[in-house]
Amino acid sequence: MRFFLFFLIGSLGVQVTLAEDRLGLQVISDGVVTAAQRPFGSYPRSDFRVNGQAAVLASYRLTPSLFAFYEGRMSHLEGLNHHDPRLRQTMSAGVLQGYLRYSTRLPSGLNLQAGKFGHPFGQFLTRNYADQNPLIGFPLMYTHRTTIRSSQLPANSYDFLRWQSRAQPLPGYTTSSGSGNGWLPLINFTYPTGLMAFGSGSKADYRFALVNSSLSNPLNPARSGQHAQWVAAGGITPFQRFRLGASFATGPYLDAAVISQLPAGTLWREFTQTAMGADVQLTLRHLELQGELLFTNFKVPRISQRLGAAGYFVELKHTLTPRLFLAGRWNQLYFDRLRSGITNGERPRFDSNRYSLEIGLGYHLSEKLLVKGSYQFNRTVTALEPRDDVAGIQLVYRFDLKNLLRLP
Repeated sequence: MRFFLFFLIGSLGVQVTLAEDRLGLQVISDGVVTAAQRPFGSYPRSDFRVNGQAAVLASYRLTPSLFAFYEGRMSHLEGLNHHDPRLRQTMSAGVLQGYLRYSTRLPSGLNLQAGKFGHPFGQFLTRNYADQNPLIGFPLMYTHRTTIRSSQLPANSYDFLRWQSRAQPLPGYTTSSGSGNGWLPLINFTYPTGLMAFGSGSKADYRFALVNSSLSNPLNPARSGQHAQWVAAGGITPFQRFRLGASFATGPYLDAAVISQLPAGTLWREFTQTAMGADVQLTLRHLELQGELLFTNFKVPRISQRLGAAGYFVELKHTLTPRLFLAGRWNQLYFDRLRSGITNGERPRFDSNRYSLEIGLGYHLSEKLLVKGSYQFNRTVTALEPRDDVAGIQLVYRFDLKNLLRLP
């Protein structure tokens, strides 16, 4: 609890620019209190948690065209009521991002980047920080863990269906790192290692990358199972404040630990995830619209068909006054039906369709202090699943260290 209070009371956002703008330093920290319903028969009926997170971002201009970037994060999650065992978890990513960027200064706007960086697929990853996300939660396609696993192979279709009884974590507003014991989301909060070329013109932008791991199962350089794969993305801006984008990624997603368990005559690299996406950004005076659409499929060992899924979210933010804004995000996920391997004539989905709605508001208590509150409705399209709504309140505090210290 004391660990969380450190984040909550000391939540800050600091931006320092030294002489000649050679060094930039930013620290973003937030504290979140959540309350979620627990399944019927659980004691207690509500689950209360606190979460604190700090992100450190730094940039340094080595030459007029060469820049170095770094980001590290640390978070702490703690249960406030009965948990058995007690819920207390601290996670850290010493190098969430770390890369060099070279600007060619060509008319095409070409930049070259090497290291560990945010996946270029889609657009939400670039604004998942507490001061940029208008809500507390995150899109469902990034947080829902599907029945597909990277660390275990099904024996057949029946075995695969039994995985639907997996224990899902109670819904909340915290992100998670890694693959969650092998259960894969459609898109993870992915920071692969690789090379990227990107740029933009007056009405178009582009990104091409060669990375070491898949969209749903990001791997750090020290982990085995890495495999080079291509990513392409880009967009057009037909007029000011309106952009349409598209993304594509494909590559193996399994962990290296399952290679010895693969069916005879198959290769690890044959079992891939392929994803195509579209995104939109539109601003009309005080109204901002963001949205993403995703189609993805997985080739799973011992399953004869590729398993496809689709998801999307639409997010709106309306600035009512310079201090107050309202926001909402609608999410849906759809999963394919199994077409073979089931002998009773049924065609069950390999995972349950889901939808959620999060609504909230934010208020700037001052220029540097922001408080957000939201309520998330989560539903699974089956009578067997309980409602699992969650409410939360978040505090984000920012101040300019340069002004605080009266630096020139």
